[in-house]
Amino acid sequence: MRRVVFALLGEAALFAALVAWLDVDRAIGGAGQGATGVFVGVLAVGFPALYYCCKHRLWEFWRAILLSALCGALCALPFVGGNFNPFFLIFFFAVCGAGFGVIFWFAAIWRNDNLTCPKSFCLPCGAIYKVARNTLARPLDKYR
Repeated sequence: MRRVVFALLGEAALFAALVAWLDVDRAIGGAGQGATGVFVGVLAVGFPALYYCCKHRLWEFWRAILLSALCGALCALPFVGGNFNPFFLIFFFAVCGAGFGVIFWFAAIWRNDNLTCPKSFCLPCGAIYKVARNTLARPLDKYR
């Protein structure tokens, strides 16, 4: 689980770096405080979402992308009154969030043996392998 927490911290740092790179906080008078706020905001949304996904074993690839895109759109909302078009800013942060979700899934979930993913696909084409492995582990008398 440590790997998942570190990946979440890395995703929060990526969102903070995106805010610093675009310099959207200076346009609304934040003067560099927006990146810190986004970092804390991503962690405030990410840890409860991580707990929910862990409790219900929701480690699918598309969930990480969807949750990160939603988190990106939420990160853009405080900066809507700046120099950028609000729809462009929300869309750009959502697309970057989806990309960060891909990075998060590969860093935290993919090939992580500490997570139990009975219905998810932990490896590309790995779901078929897990089913075959579990079938071979059972005694053959059940199938006759």
